[in-house]
Amino acid sequence: MSDTLRYKILLWVVWGQIAFLPVWLCMDCLIAHDQAWRWGLDTWVFIVGFILGLVALPLGNGLDKPQFLKWWLRADFTFTLILALPVLFICSECMPTTIAEDDEYIVYGGNGFFADRNAYLARKSGVLAETVFDLYPYEGGRLKSDHYRFDKERGVFYGSKMYRIRQNGSRMWVVPLDREKYAKNKEYVCHLIDSLYSAHGEWIDNDDATFIIPDGFTRIDYTHGEIRLQDSI
Repeated sequence: MSDTLRYKILLWVVWGQIAFLPVWLCMDCLIAHDQAWRWGLDTWVFIVGFILGLVALPLGNGLDKPQFLKWWLRADFTFTLILALPVLFICSECMPTTIAEDDEYIVYGGNGFFADRNAYLARKSGVLAETVFDLYPYEGGRLKSDHYRFDKERGVFYGSKMYRIRQNGSRMWVVPLDREKYAKNKEYVCHLIDSLYSAHGEWIDNDDATFIIPDGFTRIDYTHGEIRLQDSI
């Protein structure tokens, strides 16, 4: 049996691929429901583990190795090669896209072909993003700096974006960054909501808007002419 450096590397690749699966499962299962891995770290762990299946067989080519390892490498390579395109396509769809960002906060969402209309306002916490608010429905593409503002002094995230997808419309939101500051500045928040609504009211049948009322934190969603109220309880 070979005892070369290449053979040792091959064993590390094989065992590393096996180890990546429980690591990936733990990354997805052990975080809270309102947390997510920044930069799609969990998806990258899966991709790296999957790609190792294509690396191991060429790496072990010509080496003296046990029969079981030979069959393992062949089966792993074949399985990985067959599933490579669909798996990598699905993984690319799962990658989060940064929509807007501040020193402490981030807005991210899906940007793939199968992505829904969700976007999340989150607080950065190391390699994790802790959801502050679900901005569903979100539509209109990537935000630019003049579309939004993180007002940390008053605890408010607000803004609006015009878009031309089906027809003229906009996406508006006034939501809390900090509930205590948000409630404390309720007069300012209510004036902000009224101002945004008045500015885009002419297109309200085509608008998506999310407003949080400081008194009781009731959520009001306007979705293309439909209104939905969600009590904070």
